[in-house]
Amino acid sequence: MLVFATGGTIGMHETDAGLAPDPDFPEVLERLVAGICRPLGLEARINHLLPAIDSANADAETAPRIARAISARVRTQRPRGVVILHGTDTLAYAASRLAFDLAGIGSPVVVTGSQLAHGAPHTDALDNLALAIRASVKAAPGAPVSVAFGGAILPAVRTVKHDSVSLAAFRAERSLAPDPVGIPSAPSGLDSPAAPARVLSFRFTPAVTAADLRAALGGGPDGLVLECYGSGNAPMARPGMLGTLREICGSLPVVAVTQCATGGVDLARYAVGRELAAAGAIDGSDLTVEAATAKLGFLLDRGHRGAELRGLMEQNLVGELTR
Repeated sequence: MLVFATGGTIGMHETDAGLAPDPDFPEVLERLVAGICRPLGLEARINHLLPAIDSANADAETAPRIARAISARVRTQRPRGVVILHGTDTLAYAASRLAFDLAGIGSPVVVTGSQLAHGAPHTDALDNLALAIRASVKAAPGAPVSVAFGGAILPAVRTVKHDSVSLAAFRAERSLAPDPVGIPSAPSGLDSPAAPARVLSFRFTPAVTAADLRAALGGGPDGLVLECYGSGNAPMARPGMLGTLREICGSLPVVAVTQCATGGVDLARYAVGRELAAAGAIDGSDLTVEAATAKLGFLLDRGHRGAELRGLMEQNLVGELTR
């Protein structure tokens, strides 16, 4: 099997300046993995993707880079399973993106990490690593990417981080949607993008104005996820909001999701939701923020645009969306 270490708390140690990457972690990880794999009759190969990062510093290129490294090795080594060690801050974002990038790779992929450093008292590092390794080799070939954390195996594309302290930091309030249609073929005749798509999210609050929304897009993102109230509502009566949203939706894809932990959006339910849909927003159904961000970035990176992109965002590709 293959283990990929990308950084995060699991590979850190205490310093005078706070937690920082442990230069001895490669040797420590070799021992930990061997202790888990040997009784299972497994041989493990460990890959360190350098530089190891604090996952709070992950950017739009991080998860696709991890996916490319894994794809290259899986093609040549055909492992029984793949485990990825990742920092918890952005683990749900990375796992959601990997669920698309690595769909159909053939080897089960499990993402894990830890809330406490590997050498900390009562660390969860070893338990999570063991859970992930066992889950990866037990899963069937072609199984969806999953997250192993705090004793639970969760569908990656539904996982969110809900607790900054608890060792059971992740949960999936929404189950994996049935009957996914799979990843579509990429449009033909397109060159690989020079840079990965940048997808931002914007959360509506009672104080938000149209000017705030416009300012949030000043960096020129390629896509936008709108975190709406309830079943997909937005402050459409705010001066200039409707016109601003029409302008934004005319220049880049905008996906509406709910701020709620469960349920989803239905832009046809309320008048303000219908105004949002009329402005051009895509109904994100019950996508999590993390999955909406990942899916939109993935499709943009593959060259999907316009009506085709909208249609794919509204389809269940890998279990991310209920229709």
